[in-house]
Amino acid sequence: MGVLSKSQMLIGMSAFVMILVGCSVTPAKPETQSIKMLIGEHNLVHCQFLGNVIGASTVNLITRKHPPYTTRMIDARNDLRNAAYQLGGNTIHIRRTHNTSRYEFPGLDKKITLEGKAYFCDES
Repeated sequence: MGVLSKSQMLIGMSAFVMILVGCSVTPAKPETQSIKMLIGEHNLVHCQFLGNVIGASTVNLITRKHPPYTTRMIDARNDLRNAAYQLGGNTIHIRRTHNTSRYEFPGLDKKITLEGKAYFCDES
């Protein structure tokens, strides 16, 4: 059995990521791809606060549609970016995450929620 080269591994991983992104339910607007997502402490002195934003991905257990966990996480992130874009933001400071999707509880939907603050930060 041969060993895969770095380029073969990179191609395989890229294809896997593209498949995951292609399976997401909440599409990200092309304009939102440049929005920065920050976690933890950051200096936002040169940024204008625009508002609170929430991104979520829910799997309804009644419909029995179970996309993979990574797809649900991408959906929540895309939803968060779309919300910040609607406010005119180019930066999101993620303040809280809530995840009920790792375990199944009777009558409880699987849900990933990302909560943050949208900012417009001067890049200069």
